[in-house]
Amino acid sequence: MSVAKTVESSSIADSWRIRKLVVDYGVYMALALLLTAAAFLTPKLFQVDTIAIVMRQASQLGIVAIGQTMILLVAGLDLSVGGVIVMTSVAVAEVSNGRDEMVLPAILIALGLGVIVGLGNGILVTKRRVPPFVATLGMLVLVQGATQAYTRGVPGGFVPEMLGMVNQSWGFLSIPLVLWLGLNAAFIFILRRTAYGRKVYAVGSNIEAARLSGISVDAIRISVYIFGACFAVISGVVLTGYVGYVDRFIGTGLELDSIAAAVVGGTAFVGGRGGLLGTIAGVLIIQILSTMAVLMGLDVEVQFIIKGLVILGAVTLYSVARVES
Repeated sequence: MSVAKTVESSSIADSWRIRKLVVDYGVYMALALLLTAAAFLTPKLFQVDTIAIVMRQASQLGIVAIGQTMILLVAGLDLSVGGVIVMTSVAVAEVSNGRDEMVLPAILIALGLGVIVGLGNGILVTKRRVPPFVATLGMLVLVQGATQAYTRGVPGGFVPEMLGMVNQSWGFLSIPLVLWLGLNAAFIFILRRTAYGRKVYAVGSNIEAARLSGISVDAIRISVYIFGACFAVISGVVLTGYVGYVDRFIGTGLELDSIAAAVVGGTAFVGGRGGLLGTIAGVLIIQILSTMAVLMGLDVEVQFIIKGLVILGAVTLYSVARVES
């Protein structure tokens, strides 16, 4: 009898370790498997020029995903980042009008507008108790409408040549990549090693317990929405410098891709679980999948199907592993 119990206990322990391995390292194993598959299916992916493109695009998405991860950690969601990116492109072009000396003021004005949008999202979610999906979707429509009204549907101004410098590269290394990695390093430290970071996880884990312990819950939730909008502004500046002109479709899809990257990376919709290291891997998976689909000549519709299946698979796997553990 004791032998049977010992065997059963050992089996349970092994099962628990496997599930913990999936939760903690599943995204990194998935990234390794994806790279292995790419070596056979799309070997061109590993050429220096292709790697440079992948990392540049991953950086543009990854910067937005930093803010999206922080918002998800407090059980929030931000669908307005796409509108903020377009607003940033318009603001930079309109304010600078092609003059290099006006680049910094234009970026600061765009950041100020981003803070206003993030503050609006945070207030709607915390003070008015509007669900994050509805609040940020409404803000997206508002920002898009305001941008269209200001430009009358025809964005003006010119992008300064200096702004193109943010996309300088050396091999596969580029300024956007360095910026993305630097921001990740800073906010990984903030989330893991500071009181603010611990409060973010506490609010996401149990909002009532966090409130009873003296944490200013509303202030934390508003702050992450402001961070999210500011990261969207930074990505908008990078994208605008890369494109070189104002495009009202710039950044289209980044709001959903940033959510997908965070979720694939292990950040839970319910808040309190996940982090930026997983999001980095999630960003790379999303971007590598997109690039592989292009290299294989797949239709856009098929690319969306593949991306959707990956997201559903990741959410299902994490949910099952966490519930059973």
